[in-house]
Amino acid sequence: MELRTDIVGVILAGGKSSRMGQNKAMLEFRGKPFIQHIAETLKEIFEEVIIISDDTEAYKFLYLPVYVDVYKNCGPLGGIHSAFINSNTENIFVASCDLPFINFDVVRFLIDHHSHNEVTVFSVDQQIQPLFGLYNRSCFLELENHLKQKRCSVLQFINNIHANVIQLKSSLAITFSENLKNVNTLEDYQALFKDKETSEILNKLSC
Repeated sequence: MELRTDIVGVILAGGKSSRMGQNKAMLEFRGKPFIQHIAETLKEIFEEVIIISDDTEAYKFLYLPVYVDVYKNCGPLGGIHSAFINSNTENIFVASCDLPFINFDVVRFLIDHHSHNEVTVFSVDQQIQPLFGLYNRSCFLELENHLKQKRCSVLQFINNIHANVIQLKSSLAITFSENLKNVNTLEDYQALFKDKETSEILNKLSC
């Protein structure tokens, strides 16, 4: 399938990972860091994929451009802003670095159901998933206004613009909720594994 040139794939990797205690993007799963799984998926779909992170050295092994936040300490909303600043397309596709299960199908489904709204995201079990979605440049001025006012909640931002929130139901909700499962804590990470080798790794992490 021909790669999309009209959308830039964006990986947000600027979080402090305070609940995990270490960089979530670099946690290993099936022989690769989380961020590598995500990058490989996005590269199947988009011609251009970029990373937003203040750590410009950590992800050199991916050979992708890394850009820092313009508005510091504003969380993912600042990362989305930086993605717009450092891209030229009308739309960007945003994924956070703690979503190792995203795949081609779930990304394409969301893109295919994009409307002319400013943002298109999923809602699973009545919870909006703001860090897996398509953001249109028409929301940029409002996004910047939020950041200038130190209003850094992505959900609050989405509630203040024209958003297309796709309510997932039935079997799609079950499938996609697995694809959109994020890993925030050591317990979340431990739940991914059952084998002895991984248990030994986790024991070292918790020491």
